Amino acid sequence: MKNVILGLALLFGGYVAGQDLNLSIKVAGITSEKGNILYTVFSDKVGFPSNVDKAVHRGLVPIKNGVADIRLQLPTGEYAIMVFHDEDGNNELKTNWFGMPKEGVGNSNNHKGIPSYNKSVFTLSEDKSIVIDLWYM
Repeated sequence: MKNVILGLALLFGGYVAGQDLNLSIKVAGITSEKGNILYTVFSDKVGFPSNVDKAVHRGLVPIKNGVADIRLQLPTGEYAIMVFHDEDGNNELKTNWFGMPKEGVGNSNNHKGIPSYNKSVFTLSEDKSIVIDLWYM
């Protein structure tokens, strides 16, 4: 009987440890309802922020009532998130000839300026909700 209880405890413990965590992201500061919010999630600085092929998750969400809600399930770890307001619907960030964004952008930890993994990274160790504020040039 002890072995059965121990086996069940180990099995259940392994199941809980392997579960993904819920990450809820609210994108705020959106200036229009046109287009969508595109997002990329990185678990490493390699490729951050522009090489979407290196992202562990990416997608797009609609804008409703001036906000966009992203709901993800991710394993425990470190992540950095970039979002942008794709107003023209071309699935690309529009920039000027200097490379400065012409559409709204934002990142986890809400720092402004040149995107940096180190400034955007956060640890996901339990279910979490964050707000990313867009900024427009």
